[in-house]
Amino acid sequence: MRRRPLALMLPAILILVLWGSIGQTAAAEEHHGHKAFHDGVLNVIGKELAHAEVLVVEDTLKVWFVGGGQDTGRSVHLKAAEIPLMVKIPGQGQKKLILKANPMKLAGEKMGYCSHFVARADWLKEVKEFEAAGSVVIKGVKEKLIIHYPEGYDPLHKHGHGDHEKEEHGKEHH
Repeated sequence: MRRRPLALMLPAILILVLWGSIGQTAAAEEHHGHKAFHDGVLNVIGKELAHAEVLVVEDTLKVWFVGGGQDTGRSVHLKAAEIPLMVKIPGQGQKKLILKANPMKLAGEKMGYCSHFVARADWLKEVKEFEAAGSVVIKGVKEKLIIHYPEGYDPLHKHGHGDHEKEEHGKEHH
């Protein structure tokens, strides 16, 4: 008979625990205000004018240009067909890489109105981290494009825009 009150309380306890974890996740996202919607890392462009979300998959560097501040779910379209980058790999020197426009046709993109760029190079398969630099005209303003992978780049907050869950669990971002 004593087990019955505990059995009745268990669902209520479970609801409270789940509600608390949902609240923590929402609070964490609200605090950081940035989300990488393509599972990449965010790199600030200008003073939060926009972000370059970067993901490396095997031999391919994928870059999505998205909104600044908390508006990282919105695409920002560039007129460029190509974006040259100088990539610095720790212990390996520098390499040139060209990002090429890769319009997302289902999103209505085309050459000259594109937020998605890709570059392929065999050496990307072996690279675990790198820094890259170039420039873009974004929202009518020419800005430096600085990419730090895999931690992300954010000079205003002195840490990257990588996976914010990792930040909350004590991983340092430089």
